[in-house]
This record gives sequence, C-alpha cells and structure tokens, in this order.
Amino acid sequence: MISDNRRGLTAFGASLAVLIIGAVGAAADVAVFGHLGWIFGVLFVSACAASTLRTHVDDLVGVVIMPPLVYAVITAGVGFLHPATGSDGGLKTKAIDIGSELILRAPSLLIAELLVVSIALVRARRATVARRERARALAASRTRRDARP
Repeated sequence: MISDNRRGLTAFGASLAVLIIGAVGAAADVAVFGHLGWIFGVLFVSACAASTLRTHVDDLVGVVIMPPLVYAVITAGVGFLHPATGSDGGLKTKAIDIGSELILRAPSLLIAELLVVSIALVRARRATVARRERARALAASRTRRDARP
C-alpha cells in the first residue's frame, strides 16, 4: 500500500519557488518588452498553481497568502530597478512607477489568487475526508481487536 503522506513543499519553499520563477518571468519581460507583460503573468500564475499543488496540506494557509506578497515584491523590484518613466527621478517618481506596475499587472495577481484558493480548498477538503476515513478504519480495527475472545 502506497502512503499518500508525502511531505511536499513548505509554505516558505513554495514562496521561494514562486519568487524565483516570477523573477525570471519579470526579467524576461523587461528584457523583451521593457515592462512587465504576459511572460511574467503566465510564469507567475503557473508557479502559484504548481506550488499550491506540491505544498504539504498543513502549509496551505501560508500558500494562500503568498501570491500577493510575492507579487508585491517582484513588481516593486521591477518598478524600482527599471522605472517605467525611464528617468532616474526621485523617490516620488519611483513610488509612482511601483504603484503603476502594481495596478497594471493586477489581473495576473487576481487569476493566481483565485487558482491558489480553489486548489487549496479542494486539497484541504480531500485531506479532511481522508483523515476521517483513516480514523474510522482505525476505530473499526480496534473494535474488532477488542471483541476477540
């Protein structure tokens, strides 16, 4: 019998994987288009979904709050390192660039968050049902063992 208790990623490991994959997508977009675009969006959403599928069930709550945090870090980095205005303006200009990147790329974040929440809910429900079934089977085997003369 194969045990379905594989440990999987932790919430930190999932966040790190999404951060790295998202940063690669952001770097590719900046190199090709000069701003965040569809490469970042596709890689970010895919990384979020894949990491949610591979994360251990006990860490799913941490993974659900991960996409907005990682998204904010990546877009803030792009807005700071590669400003959309193309100028080396002051702090106010950088803040405006970061804010515009956060707002303009929001569909990627929303899609990723909806996928992560959906996957996490399904996985959590399946884990709860499996735990209940194991508890019932254990109770039934104890009852049979105690009933023996």
